[in-house]
Amino acid sequence: MATYNQLAMSGGGALGEALTVAGAPYTFTFSTPTFPSQSIYGGDAYFILNSSVGGNPLLSPINAAGPLRLGSIPMSNTVAGITVPAANKTFTFDVQGDNGGGGAVINLTSGDLDPTLTPPSTTIISAMVVKAGLNFRTGDGITITQNDLQAAGFTNADASQQFDVFTNYIETGYAINADLGGVYNTPTGDVRMEQFASSSDGNNSIFNVGFNLRQDVGSGNGSFNFTPNVDIAANSYTIQSTGHYTLTIA
Repeated sequence: MATYNQLAMSGGGALGEALTVAGAPYTFTFSTPTFPSQSIYGGDAYFILNSSVGGNPLLSPINAAGPLRLGSIPMSNTVAGITVPAANKTFTFDVQGDNGGGGAVINLTSGDLDPTLTPPSTTIISAMVVKAGLNFRTGDGITITQNDLQAAGFTNADASQQFDVFTNYIETGYAINADLGGVYNTPTGDVRMEQFASSSDGNNSIFNVGFNLRQDVGSGNGSFNFTPNVDIAANSYTIQSTGHYTLTIA
Protein backbone atom coordinates (compact mmCIF):
# COMPACT_ATOMS: atom_id res chain seq x y z
CA MET A 1 0.00 0.00 0.00
CA ALA A 2 1.06 3.62 -0.46
CA THR A 3 2.20 6.63 1.55
CA TYR A 4 1.21 10.14 0.47
CA ASN A 5 3.09 13.25 1.61
CA GLN A 6 1.80 16.78 2.06
CA LEU A 7 3.07 17.91 -1.35
CA ALA A 8 1.30 15.12 -3.20
CA MET A 9 -2.02 15.74 -1.43
CA SER A 10 -1.98 19.54 -1.76
CA GLY A 11 -3.94 21.45 -4.39
CA GLY A 12 -5.81 19.05 -6.65
CA GLY A 13 -4.46 16.13 -4.66
CA ALA A 14 -3.05 12.74 -5.56
CA LEU A 15 -4.74 9.93 -7.47
CA GLY A 16 -5.79 7.22 -5.05
CA GLU A 17 -4.69 3.61 -5.10
CA ALA A 18 -6.90 0.58 -5.66
CA LEU A 19 -9.07 -0.49 -2.73
CA THR A 20 -10.17 -3.74 -4.26
CA VAL A 21 -11.06 -5.94 -1.33
CA ALA A 22 -14.67 -4.92 -0.80
CA GLY A 23 -15.83 -5.75 2.71
CA ALA A 24 -12.32 -5.65 4.20
CA PRO A 25 -11.07 -2.70 6.29
CA TYR A 26 -8.33 -0.38 5.07
CA THR A 27 -6.51 1.67 7.72
CA PHE A 28 -5.74 5.33 6.95
CA THR A 29 -2.97 6.55 9.27
CA PHE A 30 -1.97 10.22 9.65
CA SER A 31 1.42 11.35 10.97
CA THR A 32 2.40 14.97 11.51
CA PRO A 33 6.19 15.38 11.66
CA THR A 34 8.00 17.75 14.00
CA PHE A 35 8.99 20.92 12.17
CA PRO A 36 11.80 23.30 13.23
CA SER A 37 9.38 26.22 13.20
CA GLN A 38 6.07 26.19 15.01
CA SER A 39 4.69 28.58 12.36
CA ILE A 40 4.27 25.66 9.93
CA TYR A 41 1.13 24.62 11.80
CA GLY A 42 -2.12 26.30 10.79
CA GLY A 43 -4.80 25.01 13.15
CA ASP A 44 -7.27 22.71 11.39
CA ALA A 45 -6.20 20.85 8.24
CA TYR A 46 -8.71 19.30 5.90
CA PHE A 47 -8.64 15.80 4.43
CA ILE A 48 -10.87 14.84 1.46
CA LEU A 49 -11.52 11.74 -0.61
CA ASN A 50 -13.21 12.81 -3.86
CA SER A 51 -14.44 10.81 -6.86
CA SER A 52 -16.49 13.54 -8.56
CA VAL A 53 -15.32 14.23 -12.12
CA GLY A 54 -16.71 17.76 -12.25
CA GLY A 55 -14.00 20.35 -11.65
CA ASN A 56 -11.39 17.66 -10.97
CA PRO A 57 -8.78 17.67 -13.76
CA LEU A 58 -7.03 14.54 -12.46
CA LEU A 59 -10.04 12.30 -12.98
CA SER A 60 -10.94 10.87 -16.37
CA PRO A 61 -14.65 10.39 -17.06
CA ILE A 62 -14.04 7.19 -19.05
CA ASN A 63 -15.44 4.92 -16.33
CA ALA A 64 -17.67 7.53 -14.78
CA ALA A 65 -21.34 7.22 -14.02
CA GLY A 66 -23.69 10.11 -14.59
CA PRO A 67 -26.92 11.34 -16.18
CA LEU A 68 -27.48 11.17 -19.92
CA ARG A 69 -27.00 14.36 -21.92
CA LEU A 70 -30.30 15.98 -22.86
CA GLY A 71 -31.03 16.17 -26.58
CA SER A 72 -30.44 13.88 -29.53
CA ILE A 73 -28.93 10.44 -28.86
CA PRO A 74 -27.80 8.20 -31.76
CA MET A 75 -29.58 4.89 -32.26
CA SER A 76 -27.55 1.71 -32.67
CA ASN A 77 -29.97 -0.07 -35.01
CA THR A 78 -32.87 0.69 -37.33
CA VAL A 79 -36.41 -0.25 -36.35
CA ALA A 80 -38.52 -0.61 -39.49
CA GLY A 81 -41.87 -2.06 -40.60
CA ILE A 82 -43.93 0.58 -38.77
CA THR A 83 -47.31 0.94 -40.48
CA VAL A 84 -50.39 3.19 -40.39
CA PRO A 85 -51.40 4.89 -38.16
CA ALA A 86 -47.93 5.20 -36.61
CA ALA A 87 -46.19 7.38 -39.22
CA ASN A 88 -44.93 10.79 -38.09
CA LYS A 89 -45.61 9.98 -34.45
CA THR A 90 -43.63 10.61 -31.25
CA PHE A 91 -43.94 8.35 -28.23
CA THR A 92 -42.28 8.57 -24.82
CA PHE A 93 -40.41 5.78 -23.02
CA ASP A 94 -38.97 5.42 -19.52
CA VAL A 95 -35.55 3.77 -19.90
CA GLN A 96 -32.78 2.24 -17.82
CA GLY A 97 -29.31 0.96 -18.56
CA ASP A 98 -28.81 -2.73 -19.27
CA ASN A 99 -26.11 -2.82 -16.54
CA GLY A 100 -27.08 0.12 -14.32
CA GLY A 101 -28.47 3.60 -14.54
CA GLY A 102 -32.10 4.58 -14.75
CA GLY A 103 -34.73 7.25 -14.42
CA ALA A 104 -34.20 8.62 -17.94
CA VAL A 105 -36.88 9.34 -20.53
CA ILE A 106 -36.41 9.11 -24.31
CA ASN A 107 -38.80 10.29 -27.04
CA LEU A 108 -38.80 8.27 -30.28
CA THR A 109 -40.17 9.70 -33.54
CA SER A 110 -41.17 7.85 -36.72
CA GLY A 111 -40.85 9.21 -40.27
CA ASP A 112 -43.06 9.41 -43.37
CA LEU A 113 -44.50 6.26 -44.88
CA ASP A 114 -42.53 4.86 -47.81
CA PRO A 115 -45.19 4.12 -50.45
CA THR A 116 -42.82 1.88 -52.42
CA LEU A 117 -42.91 -0.73 -49.67
CA THR A 118 -45.64 -3.36 -49.34
CA PRO A 119 -47.37 -2.52 -47.16
CA PRO A 120 -46.26 1.14 -46.93
CA SER A 121 -44.20 1.52 -43.78
CA THR A 122 -41.63 3.68 -42.04
CA THR A 123 -38.79 3.62 -39.51
CA ILE A 124 -37.93 5.32 -36.24
CA ILE A 125 -35.85 8.28 -37.39
CA SER A 126 -34.86 10.13 -34.21
CA ALA A 127 -34.39 9.74 -30.46
CA MET A 128 -34.28 12.56 -27.92
CA VAL A 129 -33.33 12.35 -24.25
CA VAL A 130 -35.87 14.55 -22.44
CA LYS A 131 -35.05 13.44 -18.88
CA ALA A 132 -31.44 12.68 -17.97
CA GLY A 133 -31.78 10.07 -15.22
CA LEU A 134 -28.82 8.93 -13.10
CA ASN A 135 -25.80 6.64 -13.02
CA PHE A 136 -25.42 5.64 -16.68
CA ARG A 137 -21.93 4.37 -17.54
CA THR A 138 -19.76 4.34 -20.63
CA GLY A 139 -20.14 0.97 -22.35
CA ASP A 140 -23.65 0.42 -21.04
CA GLY A 141 -26.62 -0.19 -23.32
CA ILE A 142 -30.24 0.92 -23.39
CA THR A 143 -32.98 -1.28 -24.85
CA ILE A 144 -36.58 -0.33 -25.62
CA THR A 145 -38.19 -3.67 -26.37
CA GLN A 146 -40.18 -4.48 -29.48
CA ASN A 147 -43.21 -5.18 -27.30
CA ASP A 148 -42.92 -1.76 -25.64
CA LEU A 149 -42.56 -0.04 -29.02
CA GLN A 150 -45.66 -1.73 -30.37
CA ALA A 151 -47.64 -1.15 -27.16
CA ALA A 152 -46.82 2.56 -27.25
CA GLY A 153 -48.19 2.89 -30.81
CA PHE A 154 -45.41 1.99 -33.26
CA THR A 155 -47.60 -0.56 -35.05
CA ASN A 156 -45.73 -3.63 -36.37
CA ALA A 157 -42.29 -2.34 -35.31
CA ASP A 158 -39.95 -5.17 -36.36
CA ALA A 159 -37.25 -4.99 -33.63
CA SER A 160 -36.27 -3.55 -30.27
CA GLN A 161 -34.62 -0.11 -30.30
CA GLN A 162 -31.00 -0.28 -29.10
CA PHE A 163 -28.62 2.41 -27.86
CA ASP A 164 -24.93 2.08 -26.98
CA VAL A 165 -23.85 4.57 -24.28
CA PHE A 166 -20.55 6.33 -24.98
CA THR A 167 -18.72 8.88 -22.84
CA ASN A 168 -19.96 11.83 -24.89
CA TYR A 169 -23.57 10.80 -24.18
CA ILE A 170 -23.04 11.28 -20.41
CA GLU A 171 -23.00 14.55 -18.48
CA THR A 172 -19.60 13.89 -16.97
CA GLY A 173 -19.61 17.18 -15.09
CA TYR A 174 -22.07 15.50 -12.73
CA ALA A 175 -20.48 12.09 -12.94
CA ILE A 176 -18.61 10.16 -10.30
CA ASN A 177 -15.86 7.62 -10.93
CA ALA A 178 -16.23 5.58 -7.74
CA ASP A 179 -18.68 4.97 -4.93
CA LEU A 180 -16.84 5.80 -1.71
CA GLY A 181 -19.64 4.42 0.42
CA GLY A 182 -18.88 1.99 3.20
CA VAL A 183 -18.13 1.89 6.91
CA TYR A 184 -15.85 4.55 8.39
CA ASN A 185 -14.97 3.67 11.98
CA THR A 186 -12.34 2.85 14.62
CA PRO A 187 -10.86 6.34 15.00
CA THR A 188 -7.64 6.75 17.00
CA GLY A 189 -5.60 9.71 18.21
CA ASP A 190 -6.72 13.09 16.87
CA VAL A 191 -9.19 11.63 14.33
CA ARG A 192 -12.80 12.17 15.44
CA MET A 193 -15.73 10.46 13.68
CA GLU A 194 -18.08 13.32 14.57
CA GLN A 195 -16.05 15.53 12.24
CA PHE A 196 -16.67 13.31 9.19
CA ALA A 197 -18.96 14.67 6.45
CA SER A 198 -19.94 13.15 3.11
CA SER A 199 -21.83 13.98 -0.08
CA SER A 200 -23.88 11.63 -2.25
CA ASP A 201 -25.53 11.77 -5.67
CA GLY A 202 -29.18 11.05 -6.45
CA ASN A 203 -28.37 7.35 -6.62
CA ASN A 204 -27.06 7.41 -3.02
CA SER A 205 -23.47 6.83 -4.19
CA ILE A 206 -20.94 8.60 -1.94
CA PHE A 207 -18.49 10.72 -3.95
CA ASN A 208 -16.95 12.97 -1.30
CA VAL A 209 -15.80 12.23 2.26
CA GLY A 210 -13.89 14.67 4.44
CA PHE A 211 -13.03 15.86 7.92
CA ASN A 212 -10.62 18.22 9.65
CA LEU A 213 -7.56 17.26 11.66
CA ARG A 214 -5.97 19.52 14.26
CA GLN A 215 -2.42 20.63 13.35
CA ASP A 216 -1.11 22.19 16.56
CA VAL A 217 2.27 21.18 17.98
CA GLY A 218 1.97 17.66 19.36
CA SER A 219 -1.25 16.83 17.49
CA GLY A 220 -2.24 15.76 13.99
CA ASN A 221 -1.73 12.02 14.45
CA GLY A 222 -4.25 9.20 14.34
CA SER A 223 -6.08 6.80 12.08
CA PHE A 224 -9.44 5.44 10.98
CA ASN A 225 -10.67 2.34 9.17
CA PHE A 226 -12.60 2.37 5.90
CA THR A 227 -14.42 -0.75 4.73
CA PRO A 228 -15.68 -0.07 1.19
CA ASN A 229 -19.02 -1.44 0.03
CA VAL A 230 -17.63 -2.16 -3.44
CA ASP A 231 -14.22 -2.46 -5.08
CA ILE A 232 -12.66 0.95 -5.79
CA ALA A 233 -10.35 1.11 -8.79
CA ALA A 234 -6.98 2.86 -8.80
CA ASN A 235 -7.05 6.44 -10.13
CA SER A 236 -10.84 6.65 -9.72
CA TYR A 237 -10.64 9.13 -6.82
CA THR A 238 -8.31 11.78 -5.43
CA ILE A 239 -6.81 12.28 -1.98
CA GLN A 240 -6.61 15.95 -1.02
CA SER A 241 -5.26 17.76 2.03
CA THR A 242 -4.47 21.23 3.31
CA GLY A 243 -2.29 19.87 6.13
CA HIS A 244 1.35 19.09 6.78
CA TYR A 245 0.89 15.41 7.60
CA THR A 246 1.64 12.21 5.71
CA LEU A 247 -0.96 9.51 5.01
CA THR A 248 -0.39 5.77 4.85
CA ILE A 249 -3.06 3.36 3.62
CA ALA A 250 -2.68 -0.27 4.66
